[in-house]
Amino acid sequence: MIPPPQTCGKVERFDQTVKKYLDQQDPPETIEELQVLLDRFVAYYNDVRPHRGINRKTPRSAYEARVKARPSKPGIFIEGYRVRHDKVDKAGKVTLRYKGRLRHLGVGRPHKGERVILLVAGPEVRVLSEEGELIGEVTIDPNRGYQPLK
Repeated sequence: MIPPPQTCGKVERFDQTVKKYLDQQDPPETIEELQVLLDRFVAYYNDVRPHRGINRKTPRSAYEARVKARPSKPGIFIEGYRVRHDKVDKAGKVTLRYKGRLRHLGVGRPHKGERVILLVAGPEVRVLSEEGELIGEVTIDPNRGYQPLK
């Protein structure tokens, strides 16, 4: 037997709060007027109104007080560029996500178990040894899962 779908109580409760707020306002005549009302509500909800569930703090102050995740290793983060440290698997490949799909880059069995650095610039990928020696490079073909290195 399939259990009934679960409701999302937090979202439903938030929707009730938004509806109650909108009922107390003059009805908007355009989408733009409705957006202004919703923006005003969100600003009040996040920055002014204290919440019981978070010790009478505003959501923004509670969010800003939390420790944020950071990369475990220092790296170079330039828009559109990535630097990845990886290990070549037993089959001589490393795996990289590109455009929402995993791509398997064939580095070669002689490199199995070796730690490598991937320099990714869009579809262009260079594979370097930890010492910085170029092992290979590839332009990812989005129509293929396995990508042989040049």
